[in-house]
Amino acid sequence: MTPTPVLRTHQQEHYEAAYGLADSEYGIPDRKIAAGHKLEGKRILVLGCGAGVDVWYLTQHNEVYGMDYASSGLEVAERHGMRVSACDLNAHPWLPFDGQYFDVIVCKDILEHILDPLTVLQEVRRVMRDDGYVVISVPNQFYLPTRIRILLGQGIVYRSFIEDHSQEYDEWNYMHIRFFTYKGFRRYLEAAGVYAERWFWDFGNLAHYHQPEMVFEPQLWKKKHGVPISRRAKLGLFLIRPIWKLFDLIFPLAVRSKLVSICPGLLCSGFYVHCKKK
Repeated sequence: MTPTPVLRTHQQEHYEAAYGLADSEYGIPDRKIAAGHKLEGKRILVLGCGAGVDVWYLTQHNEVYGMDYASSGLEVAERHGMRVSACDLNAHPWLPFDGQYFDVIVCKDILEHILDPLTVLQEVRRVMRDDGYVVISVPNQFYLPTRIRILLGQGIVYRSFIEDHSQEYDEWNYMHIRFFTYKGFRRYLEAAGVYAERWFWDFGNLAHYHQPEMVFEPQLWKKKHGVPISRRAKLGLFLIRPIWKLFDLIFPLAVRSKLVSICPGLLCSGFYVHCKKK
């Protein structure tokens, strides 16, 4: 009997290649996951973990589980203390864990890739402890710059000064298959039985992956420990970091967050939130 061939999507091929290059000593810690919580002795699950670079800092004092369909990322994550398993949430959106098993669950930039994100978040709610929380991040494909691009007929594929998804994707094979407005995202959370305990707001892309502190931290660590850094990183530390520190002093995050919260659907490129069970 001839075995059925395993089909790999364009998206999966992209991530297999990207995650294989992700290994390093320090990673890129996302401190907003803990956000003041003392995360020690906790069970933490990361869906769509990739190489897990944002949660390596949590593996020393917690059990950190990671699930993804890209084997290259799981191999890296496992080397950094994560307990990994292969899973394609589009093919199987049900999680193989008992109810109330995890204290913290991380769903960052994964739900927009999933055919049935409601079932996945309902599963997250099932396996999350009653006193736990889930960290969710999704892109806002309809904030002001993107709305202008759509109006000008340039499509919905994400582009910015820093990254350009159109280098890898077209509209017909784009990795994002679910799109969230601010109102729609809140309705989605309600339908899944969770509520937003805390929103993290900032202008444009500053709210998450392009947050300067998150980018500078690993470069500063490498510099301190004599690990070689790229010319681009050196330029960033020498030129951009002082400018950013001055900007942050003049226009602090608390003020920026308050302003963005007035109209996040237009001003913020993504929604990053901590949620609890209703």
